[in-house]
Amino acid sequence: MISIVYDVRRYRSLLAEAVREGDFVIEIGPHTGKSTLGYIEKAGKIILVDKGRDCEKDLRLFADSHEKVSFACADARGFEAVKEVLKETRKCDVFAVDMGGGRHVDTVFKVWATWSGIFKPRDSVIRNRELVEFLSRANIVDDSVKKEFDDDGWLATWGRETPYQLRKQLEEFSYWIDIDKPLD
Repeated sequence: MISIVYDVRRYRSLLAEAVREGDFVIEIGPHTGKSTLGYIEKAGKIILVDKGRDCEKDLRLFADSHEKVSFACADARGFEAVKEVLKETRKCDVFAVDMGGGRHVDTVFKVWATWSGIFKPRDSVIRNRELVEFLSRANIVDDSVKKEFDDDGWLATWGRETPYQLRKQLEEFSYWIDIDKPLD
């Protein structure tokens, strides 16, 4: 399931609802961790990714004070952030992206598509005003577009694969680490 919202309170409640007992969560844009607090007790492992220098200290302290939380100070739009997270996991159950109103819809979608293509989450929760407004204005008039999906939440039934440029980077990265090998 992919949930898209703008209101931060609704985002936090949807994220908390999506996380099940023992889930592995990757959260992009956690800011100071307020959204994380809503599900931290249920999650098995959490990786927070944020590039904001204004919240870096708070997130490092947050991760240090919660055993199941890791923090990567990195820009989710770049492959360096993906490589940091690949050091800890190859899959997640819930993928959260909070790019509020500060990023254009194409950036938010590219981040979601790239990360979900790699980590294949069961559920995604996305917060972005421009994306919500785009979808609110849309009137889908094509009857060939499915309304119900049997896939696992990241467009797998449509034959969606890792984007070409990212696949090239992953192939290059595989010279240093076997990305298909389970982590110890």
